[in-house]
Amino acid sequence: MIARTDFEGDSNVGAFGIATDKFVFISPNMSKKSIESIERVFNLPLVQTTIATLDVVGLVCVANSNGILVPYTTGDEELAELKKYSEFEVDWIDSKMTALGNIVTTNDKGAICHPDFDVKARKRMADVLDVEILPGSVAGLPIVGASTIITNNGAVVHPLARDEEIEQISQLLKVHVEVGTVNRGSPYTSLGVMANIDGMIAGTDTTGVELAHISQVLGFV
Repeated sequence: MIARTDFEGDSNVGAFGIATDKFVFISPNMSKKSIESIERVFNLPLVQTTIATLDVVGLVCVANSNGILVPYTTGDEELAELKKYSEFEVDWIDSKMTALGNIVTTNDKGAICHPDFDVKARKRMADVLDVEILPGSVAGLPIVGASTIITNNGAVVHPLARDEEIEQISQLLKVHVEVGTVNRGSPYTSLGVMANIDGMIAGTDTTGVELAHISQVLGFV
């Protein structure tokens, strides 16, 4: 299912949630209308908690079907709430870089992270997500998470992504990759979309052309 909506008037829907093929992770402070939209599109269990008291869980966390990574600023109660869902791994990363959703991109097959993460942090991320992870960039930028919306079927990346970056994503995460934009020309595709293999929510500012392109690359049409 494909939908266009906003969350509390904000078209950056990907900032407020993460969709995997097994669960959806969102803030508990969303309106009833927003939660109903998410349930209708994805029809999956909802994991709900703030992270470091923030609602923008899509910016500060990263997840796939195997686990959730959170920043060290996550509170004990928030971490305990996440760990109630014991069927997947949950852990925090000891790094001053806390906007994990902006600097890590992953699906169930692989992951790419900001080059400044050290070996210890990358190993912990690989363990939690249960995938191989390598440092990389998109469009020459280390914000690989913000610049890539990815599922297990495909990926749409920053329009200035280089050929070698597209090749790395394609090979490591084992998907077809194309460049594109969302929300009327924004290159930060993950901020404007929540998606898994079965459904997608795009921000209301996303044009028909952008929606059609993303839908095609992610395998919905």
